[in-house]
Amino acid sequence: MGWIKREWTPHEADEWTKEDWIAVVLSPFCYILVTMGFAMTLLLQPLGYLLLAAGTVATVVVFWVIDPKIRAISAEYEKKQREEYEASLSRLRSTHQLYSNIINDIDLLDQYRAQYSEYKSTGLVGEERRLSWIESLESVNEVLRLPTLAYSLKPQEEFKRPDFKLKRGVEVMSSPMELSIGMLHEEDLFALLEGLRLSISNLFTVDRCSIVRQTSVNRSLETKKTNLRSQCTIRWVTIDAK
Repeated sequence: MGWIKREWTPHEADEWTKEDWIAVVLSPFCYILVTMGFAMTLLLQPLGYLLLAAGTVATVVVFWVIDPKIRAISAEYEKKQREEYEASLSRLRSTHQLYSNIINDIDLLDQYRAQYSEYKSTGLVGEERRLSWIESLESVNEVLRLPTLAYSLKPQEEFKRPDFKLKRGVEVMSSPMELSIGMLHEEDLFALLEGLRLSISNLFTVDRCSIVRQTSVNRSLETKKTNLRSQCTIRWVTIDAK
């Protein structure tokens, strides 16, 4: 039966062919032969056995003819379903990863928002707090009781340092403060700077400091008068995040 095709591609199997006609034509006869043969066999009529055998043979022939086409179509359908399943699984994984990234971004946002709020409350982010800086300086001096202390705040300017790079939308500004400090001894300078650091949360940097002795080297240091004078420049740093 070489005229019955046994090998099919999915596209060929989807076309209407003689094998389909054979299955369509023989299927009703198979049903009739099997049904009548079974009924007559129950009545113990010899013809029933013959009809049942003929129906069985016809059914096997139909199956033998049409099965290769059904297998080809089924294999193609199974392949497409597997590919769709894998694509859906890939989309699910991508969605899960996107969801995880969103959760991580929200956590980072909450973390950075808390840090930003803290920096803003301390004055590091936002407008300069000139009055607060002066009050802190005078408060520290009330404790140290320096012989003299003069200060001068200059206009705010851009904060510059070698190799200091900023991200777009962020401006780092500094407000220079000139200090003229009359001291009993050199430790007063370090005590003043440390007192400023502890008394206020604002960030400041020391640009330069010089110390000049006011009395003769041969004379002993006074206990109530200026023995040393220091000229310092510090910068109060503020960040403007746009």
